Amino acid sequence: MLKIGMVLTLETLENEMVERFKCKIADISGDKIYIDYPISLNTNRTAYLVNSIHLNVIFTTEENIAYQFQTQVIGKIKKNIPLIILQLPSQDEFKKIQRRQFVRVNTALDISLYFPSLNLRFTTITEDISAGGCAVLIQKNIKPLPLETGEAVLVLTMQSGEYHYIKTPMKLIRIWEESSKSIASLEFIDLQEKEKQLIFRFCFEKQLEFRKKGILNK
Repeated sequence: MLKIGMVLTLETLENEMVERFKCKIADISGDKIYIDYPISLNTNRTAYLVNSIHLNVIFTTEENIAYQFQTQVIGKIKKNIPLIILQLPSQDEFKKIQRRQFVRVNTALDISLYFPSLNLRFTTITEDISAGGCAVLIQKNIKPLPLETGEAVLVLTMQSGEYHYIKTPMKLIRIWEESSKSIASLEFIDLQEKEKQLIFRFCFEKQLEFRKKGILNK
């Protein structure tokens, strides 16, 4: 399933501020994966991963199926280039994931929606969010049609106190009823990489916050 040359996304599991990196598989031998030194998606610089650090690894197969597994850095070696050695778990520990739902958290964010073809604009709050889209509460008398496109503007509040406004085209996927609430599922369209990383960062910060509080994010 894993192959030499495959691109991996690494996510730190131990720090308060989750960091994400990109790297390539240089070699695979037994229960070890050899990767080149990763590039931080935050700074675009080469990162140095200390031994024993625990990581979440995400990769996509040639069939465009995404998986994740957890590992740790077990050493470093210099072959043709310096390499980092990761522990390779058995394939039984690989978990299939939806690519646009790598990280999804249940949280209430202010969001403004605009459907130009319907001349409809309203503000509401999210039920959950990921870098691929979000679910929002809508009034029962507001019924945009599935696949209707528009624009979303949402506000991310980081742990640092920073505010980030994300403005993106979106598409309504479906509307359903749950516990007397009317909920719409939205897919973000052509989200810029910088904005995508901000949402990833927000979601990871929320996950850590939930873990510290003992809250299970479903």
